[in-house]
Amino acid sequence: MVGRVAIGWAFVVSSVLLFFVFLAVLFVGGSGSLGAQGTESEEAADSGGDRQETQGPEAQGGEEGRGSGEEPSEPEAVGADESGMVMVLEYHRVGGDPGLAPDWTISPEDFRAQLELLHENDYYPINLRDLLDNRVDVPAGKTPVVLTFDDSSDTQFTMVQDGEGWVPDPDGAVGILQQFHEENPDWPMSATFFVLPEADPPNDLFGQPELAGEKLEFLVENGMEVGNHTLYHANLAQSAPEEVQRQLALANAEIQSHLPDYEVVSLSPPFGEYPQDMSLIRSGSWEGEDYEMQGAVEVAGGATVPPGHRQFDPYRIPRIQAEPHKGHLAELLAHFEANPEDRYVSDGDPETVTVPEENRDQIDGDALRQSDTELRAY
Repeated sequence: MVGRVAIGWAFVVSSVLLFFVFLAVLFVGGSGSLGAQGTESEEAADSGGDRQETQGPEAQGGEEGRGSGEEPSEPEAVGADESGMVMVLEYHRVGGDPGLAPDWTISPEDFRAQLELLHENDYYPINLRDLLDNRVDVPAGKTPVVLTFDDSSDTQFTMVQDGEGWVPDPDGAVGILQQFHEENPDWPMSATFFVLPEADPPNDLFGQPELAGEKLEFLVENGMEVGNHTLYHANLAQSAPEEVQRQLALANAEIQSHLPDYEVVSLSPPFGEYPQDMSLIRSGSWEGEDYEMQGAVEVAGGATVPPGHRQFDPYRIPRIQAEPHKGHLAELLAHFEANPEDRYVSDGDPETVTVPEENRDQIDGDALRQSDTELRAY
């Protein structure tokens, strides 16, 4: 840390002695620390690893280290706090027959309105696998949000023909996401789709079986994620261990039959029901087909703490049911508006986890080392 720079005047001229003493006092009081602009590498996170912790000005000496009148460092300027809460939104049907599953249906108009609201309030979409990897690549000052879609219904992704061939139905979830991205290039086409390869139509990989492979390729090529929802919406809590592994292994195999080089790492257990043996959620095999999941989402529960937080459980990530009549999303948006200190705010660097000094103890140093990220406190 750069100490205070004391600048004194040594001229002892009787007629101006008091004047020069006064100048010396002014120079000493106004000098600041470079810590407000720079950073220093200190101890490893959680005091015992190889990763370095980078500290900001408050960690380096409080208000005195900042210096009066100096511009705040970038984390302070954007209010970075990567220990805050993240919303993982849950969708099922987007449009279609509203009488088919009214509790789980959002209209195309309401879905577009939600995207507009999130965009206007500085949210930024990422895939679930990015959250699980703790590589949150989000512009500084923005908050990640994960859009997830269960059941692979036709209302999520139907393809229609136009003059150029098959394209997403503009009133389905994928078509709306595509159009919104075209209108707002700073909003990427990131979303996670938990699919059912052997469900009854129209939930068998979004219906249109002849286009199943083309649809999955479209999702991945446009930056979205394909996740596992079992073969046909099986209740894993009521399934024998062998059946749990069969459901997960063969669902992965079906996805990979269309996407040979794709790694499926995310799971949404149907009904939010988990098997008694939680190890089967993480990994297993069936007749030579192996699977390994990095994380799983629940069916409800609210916002989640982020990866790297001491309370984060990658296999029990809560979600927010986003249908407007339930009011959950509106309530959380209002909460974060009134309590911005509860909200995750990105520092803009996926290789660091930046938190205010008072939130340092919430971060698990071992988890950061596993994801090869650094802790930065300010």
